[in-house]
Amino acid sequence: MTTSEHRRNPHDDAFVRRIVALRPDLEPSLGRCDHPEALPEPGAATRTAVLEANLAWRSDLEVQAADSKERLLDARVFSASLELQRFVDEDVGAWRNDPDDVGPIAEALLLQLCGPVPTAPEARFDGLSRRLAGLRPWLARVRAAAVGDGLTPSTELAIRARDVLDGMPELLRAIAADADAVGGESNAARSPLPASLRTDVERAVDDASGALDEHRDWLTTRTTEPHPAIGAERLDELLRLRGLDLTASEVLDLGRSVAEEMRVEAGRIVRRYFKEHARDTADAALRAARSETPHTLFEAIAWASELAEQSRVFLVDSGVVPMPDAQGNTARLRVQAMPATHAPSGQGALYMPPPPYAAGADGLLLLREPPGPQQDALRELSVADLEALMANLGLPGRHVQAAWQNHTTTLARRGALMGTVGAGSTWGLDMVHGWGLVGAELMRELAFRPSPATRLLTVHHVLVAALVAVVDVSLALGRASPEAAATFLVRRAGLRLPVARAMVRTLLKAPTKGLSALVGKVRIEQLRREAHKRWRGGYSDRRFHALLLVNGAIPLAYLFERLDEPPAYATDVVTATVQD
Repeated sequence: MTTSEHRRNPHDDAFVRRIVALRPDLEPSLGRCDHPEALPEPGAATRTAVLEANLAWRSDLEVQAADSKERLLDARVFSASLELQRFVDEDVGAWRNDPDDVGPIAEALLLQLCGPVPTAPEARFDGLSRRLAGLRPWLARVRAAAVGDGLTPSTELAIRARDVLDGMPELLRAIAADADAVGGESNAARSPLPASLRTDVERAVDDASGALDEHRDWLTTRTTEPHPAIGAERLDELLRLRGLDLTASEVLDLGRSVAEEMRVEAGRIVRRYFKEHARDTADAALRAARSETPHTLFEAIAWASELAEQSRVFLVDSGVVPMPDAQGNTARLRVQAMPATHAPSGQGALYMPPPPYAAGADGLLLLREPPGPQQDALRELSVADLEALMANLGLPGRHVQAAWQNHTTTLARRGALMGTVGAGSTWGLDMVHGWGLVGAELMRELAFRPSPATRLLTVHHVLVAALVAVVDVSLALGRASPEAAATFLVRRAGLRLPVARAMVRTLLKAPTKGLSALVGKVRIEQLRREAHKRWRGGYSDRRFHALLLVNGAIPLAYLFERLDEPPAYATDVVTATVQD
């Protein structure tokens, strides 16, 4: 695997170092470890300083734009992403209603614990203990900054923030247990951590636990208000800045139209393959499709791990989707249990991409029983669900996309670094989430483990994506309350109420994130039709998928511009050349 361009670009590296010094919680997601023990300074001053660093980075990129067409695209993409982030921060201002400061820290701790951070175990756990030891004074500063910044928690986001805090003890226990396991029976190849360091970790875990309890008590006493709608004007501007070329009303029409199409298609599948349920509700057919269900979460993790390897071999043999290397030996996908800190997303599976500065390109797929009674939750991790999830989040879906992004594109093309880990950033998600849905359909078309159950679940997931898009817009416009939106997803999408409520809170946290999958899927289908039209006899699925994958997670609008370029369009990056 060749080295990504951002690794040898001192200009980008300098700005990344400047930003992560201000927001060290970003480091693990980037694969860096310059400040493994530090926590970001809360408040408006830090946000301003991060913005200034990104503005300086943009100016530098504009100077380099004449070097190559790839650097010109970097400059254009980065500038557009920065305008989006500024609008989200200043005009939408969701952070003013979101009291969750612990979520990004939990993600940083998780990646620092089990991600591909290039440090020895002793250095890793020393950084973790110092970061945990600093939580108490840091949370005190967070509370002071919240008062100074005029934080007005919305009711739904306050509940979500408390759910994150409720999940922290599990993550803290995992840190303590892993510190004890280094050099133990399961890890005999490593020397055990020094006794003094294990003691430091235990003390830091205990102190952090008490500090988080205090913070939860403080959050519980805060007065909350209904979550404010951002309104039609700001929503349309947000869609424009994301490069989606749709208005809010057009997204609503699209969501309703696709939902109806999926209902019709699901009905055909039920009548053909689930005849005994043809007169029942769709839920009955879904329950039949989910008949092969794991007994435990660990069994589901084992099944998903096996699916990841089967998918890799299948894709390399098919040749339809270019892999980051010819043999598919790199960019492995590891499957682990999702910590409770990430459960408030409402998803049974979450994907954490390989950090761009990490030595390898291994990704992490986290599985957890969705909210609600265990028996119902495990049913949603059936074999058919896991097959669809693996194709969407794993291979050929988001993991393959992320591995290619690390392989062929610069860090600048990922967009402005604003300290918005996870749910806060929506840049390029039409490509990322849209490709996930397309990847799931592609595996079904290629007949990977074909079954009526997988076919029905794939259609059902597109139906859910369409209805989530409708809910996303309705919440942003103020046409639906959070509880009404959750009820709608229960009634129309067949979600269980705890899952629906968690999904609604995630939508409130990052407006337009929920519509990304549907809009991205539709745009990719449009791009494919345009590629057929322009390339004519030169079209192949492999060439088209290469166009999608090697340009990184940028809005799909930019890819329409690249259709007229020859197959070896990424002239600066040898690995992007595709020969059909």
